[in-house]
Amino acid sequence: MSRIGRTRRIVLFWTAAALIAALEAVLTAGWLVGKTSARIYSSANDIPAREVGMVLGCSEFSNGRPSPTLAGRLQAAAELYHAGKVHKLVVSGADYPEKFYNEIPAMTRGLVALGVPENAIAGDNKGLRTLDSVLRMRDVFGYDDFITISQRNHCERALYLADHHGITTIGFEAGISSGLYLDEWLGSAIRASLSNVKAILDIAIDRHAKYPTER
Repeated sequence: MSRIGRTRRIVLFWTAAALIAALEAVLTAGWLVGKTSARIYSSANDIPAREVGMVLGCSEFSNGRPSPTLAGRLQAAAELYHAGKVHKLVVSGADYPEKFYNEIPAMTRGLVALGVPENAIAGDNKGLRTLDSVLRMRDVFGYDDFITISQRNHCERALYLADHHGITTIGFEAGISSGLYLDEWLGSAIRASLSNVKAILDIAIDRHAKYPTER
């Protein structure tokens, strides 16, 4: 066999090995994170009441308005509020002043438009990641028992991280307000899988919030 042929076989072997290892990591992370799924509710009638709900933000906006994914979370949060399942909502997202980008105002406006009083909404603009949002609910806002509001796979990840840090939370599954195109759905599925792996790594290296106490 020529040297080029041997090199090609070696490259193919290690490429295949890397892909298998990556797939195994994704599947393992999905299984571990998915063990929290039993504590996620899809009906406002069934979920136990809590004082506060945490609405997780996302970075997808269109013309200053929430994306279909975030709009679904806001609708779910408003549903819980109007059903008397929560009395306060913390909207947790990112604020990047240097990029003129802040998720909190759009989230707050969206909830107010859905009939939630503004005085029942608190904003956390240091919720840079799911881990930060979860930890800051306890360490900054003083809640260690609350409802997490997002799509199911995001709730699973938040509950998994909360469990590790001794925080009690249950999840409320949000829908997607107007659906996603196929490429958006695939992109979302890939991001969710990689985020599961990231959550496992966050626990493995004992990562904490970037801004642990700053309001």
